[in-house]
Amino acid sequence: MKRLSLLLLSLLAIQHVMAQELEPNLKWGKPTQEELTMTTYAPDADADVVELYRLTDVYYAFMGDGFHVYYRVKRRLKVLKPDGKRVADQSVAFRMTKGKQEREYVTGLKATAYNMEGGKMVKTKMERSMVNEERVDKYYCLMKFSVPQVKVGTVIEYEYQLESDYFYDLHDWYGQTEIPTLYTQYKLSVPEWLKFNIEITGVSPLEQEADKGTIGIGGEIIPTNTYNVIGRKLPALKGDDYLWCTDDYACKVTHELQGIYIPGSVYKNYTSTWEDIDRILQEDEDFGYRIKSSSPLKDEIAKAGIKGIADVQQRAIAVLQLLRQRVRWNGEYAFWAKSGSKVLKEGTGTNADINFLYINMLNDAGIQATPVVLRSRRLGRLPMTHASLKYLSTFVVGIHANDSTLLLIDGSTLDDGCLNTLPAQLLTDRARVVSKSGAGGWVNLLSAAKGRDVMTIQATLGADGMLSGKRIRQLFFQDALRIRKSWREAKDSLELIHQLQDKEGIEIQEYATEGRYDNSQTVKETVTFTKQLDTTGDMIYLNPLVFAPFKSNPFTAPTRILPIEFPYAQLDQMNVVITLPDGWTVEEMPKPIIMKSDGINARIMGTQKGNVLTMQYRTSIDRTFYEAKEYEYIKALFDQLVENCNNMIAIKKMP
Repeated sequence: MKRLSLLLLSLLAIQHVMAQELEPNLKWGKPTQEELTMTTYAPDADADVVELYRLTDVYYAFMGDGFHVYYRVKRRLKVLKPDGKRVADQSVAFRMTKGKQEREYVTGLKATAYNMEGGKMVKTKMERSMVNEERVDKYYCLMKFSVPQVKVGTVIEYEYQLESDYFYDLHDWYGQTEIPTLYTQYKLSVPEWLKFNIEITGVSPLEQEADKGTIGIGGEIIPTNTYNVIGRKLPALKGDDYLWCTDDYACKVTHELQGIYIPGSVYKNYTSTWEDIDRILQEDEDFGYRIKSSSPLKDEIAKAGIKGIADVQQRAIAVLQLLRQRVRWNGEYAFWAKSGSKVLKEGTGTNADINFLYINMLNDAGIQATPVVLRSRRLGRLPMTHASLKYLSTFVVGIHANDSTLLLIDGSTLDDGCLNTLPAQLLTDRARVVSKSGAGGWVNLLSAAKGRDVMTIQATLGADGMLSGKRIRQLFFQDALRIRKSWREAKDSLELIHQLQDKEGIEIQEYATEGRYDNSQTVKETVTFTKQLDTTGDMIYLNPLVFAPFKSNPFTAPTRILPIEFPYAQLDQMNVVITLPDGWTVEEMPKPIIMKSDGINARIMGTQKGNVLTMQYRTSIDRTFYEAKEYEYIKALFDQLVENCNNMIAIKKMP
């Protein structure tokens, strides 16, 4: 038995060493024994799935109607933990614009699952019934497929070819994803006639080489420029609440066609600018024409007398309140929209559906409004140089209050928001005004965004350690939007009360809100509470802030390879007044804390006069972006802030 145990330990040790020295195996259809039996991925022990390899080969061919570009993709994945089974469901995006002849085709899709059963490898191929197509919008479709028999230990392989008529608009290539990658390779071969500007970027190093090749066109051989990019052991890029989009920092290759030069012909410039995109949108019947139209609610606006409201902001709010009586947001963001009459009939729609309808209603109310197009945070920042419609994902409504002031609102906040307050997902630093007059331009939606949370606590401490008091909390702007959303999503007030009681360790006697259902920039929450404190003998132990603003540090990882991006500027204030029981005093007042840094400041100060203990707390986050090299400093700052927010003081009975 002892010899058997030693043998098993030896085998496990060998397997562990093999996993540490795992090398890419690029033989298609032949996963190795090592890949089939591996249980962990040494560079990332927490990984639930690993990409063993992904090969992307992009090349051109000349057909009778011109250039076509082909993308051949082969990929192998290993499932290591139960959550890793999610990779059984995959999709391929392809362009198929309604009403246009140019399109893309996905062909040769094959997928196989490999499992070890009874010491033997068992292959399960994907059936055609597990593949389906779905239209995303007027430009894009998805081919979705599911690989069968995927479980912990499964090796998945799939391959496909995408043929594209869009020879002038190459797909961007991302070498890094949310899962670790052992090996990835991108090969690109472009005829010299096509002049591309190619950029290779990312936080992890890539191997790069360029060479020359050839392609046959109508019996003529012309040179090609070839590029080979390889990534090895690329770490997973995982998002969190302090990162807008991992793709902004992933290893990637982007392309922009500068022009086409065929010998003996005139050079044709293909470089697009954002001014070109403005013009395309203005002339599009599903976009530019929509923003000039009236709404189906024109008569109701006139009947309500909204057009007669002198103040533009109040008039815009009156239109918004009329709109919110008729439609609800369905939880989806979009760029293209249904007709206003259809949205009203269904009573629900995407943010784009609601935004177009709102713009048309504002037109009817005599208010100038325009779309502000953008790419939502989760998809990454808009490139300043690579102008293309494909980068745009949605838009918000810009209201011209006067010649210099642009107010913003979005249909996704129909129930919760107010003018100049947007959900964090849409607070991008690069958005573009598409004006009906043609005079567009860039705007930073993040620059004016801010949250403010002001809390006042009046409480009385009993000799038995029972703290009784009232907390009045006022939230402004982004914070008002956030708490309204939480109120709306809760089942009822009882659920909110239970959540707050559990979070703060209190008992709530009364709970009230103000501004919950209007579109103002402020809401108010009032809580009457009791809280039993810890006591020992003649001592009562109290956190003088009562409701600790930071209970834990959001930055716990020892290192970070990605930057820190706060959702928006934030100001938190707390004023606490606690009346101590007669004959009791603070054993030792906490020392004042003042923390100052580039963009983050904090102050905690306290005093005792007679039997009244007063605490003041203030933090401000004015800078929203920090580079990865600043992470250690930010982590230490928040460690200190959390420690001081949770410090306990002793209240002792005087002799």
